[in-house]
Amino acid sequence: MKRAWEFGKLFLFSPSKAADACLKKDALADGLKVYAALAVAELVSSWFNPLSFLDPNAPVLPPHAFGFWLRVAMWEPVLFGLSVIVTVLVLEWMRDGWLPLKTATATLWSAVPVILALRYVAPAMAFGKGVTLLILAAWIVPAAALARRVPAQLWRRGGVFLLGLSAIQLVTLGLEFVTVVPMRSLYGFYALSFLTIGWLLVCVGAGLRRIFETSTARVVLGFLFAVLVVSVIPPLAYLLGLMPMEVLKVVLYV
Repeated sequence: MKRAWEFGKLFLFSPSKAADACLKKDALADGLKVYAALAVAELVSSWFNPLSFLDPNAPVLPPHAFGFWLRVAMWEPVLFGLSVIVTVLVLEWMRDGWLPLKTATATLWSAVPVILALRYVAPAMAFGKGVTLLILAAWIVPAAALARRVPAQLWRRGGVFLLGLSAIQLVTLGLEFVTVVPMRSLYGFYALSFLTIGWLLVCVGAGLRRIFETSTARVVLGFLFAVLVVSVIPPLAYLLGLMPMEVLKVVLYV
């Protein structure tokens, strides 16, 4: 655990060194430990929901048995794995070439799942499950083609770095519990959220640019596109019948 702690600290204070550390033999194991610590902390936070005061209109979550929380926990690595795949693919696409063209195509590609997910908030825009599956299949084709040209080492190093970013989220989650929750402060929550986003973007810009050997602007743009796609995966999973509504409520609202 001491080695994992030292690995996580690099993401807090020296993201460039963290990117280099992702090449080490034990980096994957260390990254998984940091991520596991965050996953457990988030699950506990979801269970007790100490931030429920922030949104009085959020759906009231009924008490759930252990089996329910086990299902929630099982979704966590699935969603994280998908986030790694999407992030690496988008960053690989954005790493070279004419930036305006790459940005435009990444925007169009990212917009497809967002448009499909609008059915969750606007049922009148529904395509139907069959049409949705066909559109998603067509959407996956260019991603699958791009995935074949990504070197295995880049998958591993990029994935380990994304695991290590959990250290930042773990620290800010801890700060949330000792500042926002006791004060019940909405403004404190927003301030901490902006701090987390800014901290992550700085770390991503400094670290992933070394891994993907490209500019900070390309990395940050690509990362934001990936975040957009990943954010609509839970509603899409629900619309396709893969994620129960109660689990979706925890993922979205807690």
